[in-house]
Amino acid sequence: MHKTFLYYITLIFTVLFFSCEDKKDSLDFSSDADIHSFSINGVQGTINPDNSTITVIMPSGTDLTALEPQITIGEEASVTPANGQTVDFSSSATKGSEVNYIVTNGDLYQTYKVSVDVARAKITSFRIGTVAGTIDEAAKTITTYLPEGTNVTTLIPVVEYTEGATITPQEGTPVDFTNSVQYKLSYLSSEFIYTATVILGNPPIPSLIIYNGEDVAPHWDALACGGVDNKFINPKKAGVNTSSFCASILRSGENTDDGGKPWSGGALWNAYKVNINPAVYGSFSLKVMKGVAGDVQVEIQSDGEANKDWLKVWYSEDRLNEWQELVFIIPEGRTAIINNILIAPHCHDAGQPVPFTTQRMYWDDLIAIPK
Repeated sequence: MHKTFLYYITLIFTVLFFSCEDKKDSLDFSSDADIHSFSINGVQGTINPDNSTITVIMPSGTDLTALEPQITIGEEASVTPANGQTVDFSSSATKGSEVNYIVTNGDLYQTYKVSVDVARAKITSFRIGTVAGTIDEAAKTITTYLPEGTNVTTLIPVVEYTEGATITPQEGTPVDFTNSVQYKLSYLSSEFIYTATVILGNPPIPSLIIYNGEDVAPHWDALACGGVDNKFINPKKAGVNTSSFCASILRSGENTDDGGKPWSGGALWNAYKVNINPAVYGSFSLKVMKGVAGDVQVEIQSDGEANKDWLKVWYSEDRLNEWQELVFIIPEGRTAIINNILIAPHCHDAGQPVPFTTQRMYWDDLIAIPK
């Protein structure tokens, strides 16, 4: 019994071993499972055999949602998606969103990750002498401000742009900027045109964002209230204010020190004081939302709570509980620098002129506007 058992075990093991060897020997690893060429509308893709990726750059403006690649593969191989099959490549340029092409030939298969994008070229820097031009990429415009009296007829800009592109007017050649000049980049069968303008004089002063609840969000100290919620979730992202955060207080309808005083609100001062010259900036804009009509007050002070001015604008009753953008004019005769800004979203004694129950009030996007 014992010898018989060992005999059968040995026999079974031997059969299995040689069966596996036969199967292993029968696998064919010599098949061609490569993609030899990959093109779309005559544009050849770049095949990287080291990591099995294919990149195709189409002319600018190409619709990537319905393309029909032409693929060359080895004899007796097949590919999925098939040669000539319509494929949406619109997300393929995003990392991780490539389209997988699988080549199968006999016992071998290989996966290629294919990304398709459109040609992109841009001007990254534009200088005339030491003055840098302002590039608006969305509008494809370049604006350069030069001193009064500059001869604009023979200027030589220094331009930096996408490597591999060509540009006209050519670099190093004098250009007449009496009128706007078009700069044309040519790259991968595509053209990108910028309009460059030279203006004599000083550039305009931009508006100054003081608070927007997002990337510019200094701390508001509480004024006669329980506290300012400095980054409160915007309860109504609509109309003139679609940002995510704002400042908020709980405003009492009673004349109390915990949120019912006319000056209840928030202050930017001390560590968060500003430095605004009224000779340069002529007004403030502020977005406010509340459930009662009445004045909103912006109080401006110099450091040390000196040189005070009280600016008031009416929040309209016809758009209650909607964001309204209000503009506060700085007094024309003011010369003192503005360091402290105090916001009171409802600057009235309790019940005057409109009685209201305790409610949340909100403000956002405090901006200094140049004259």
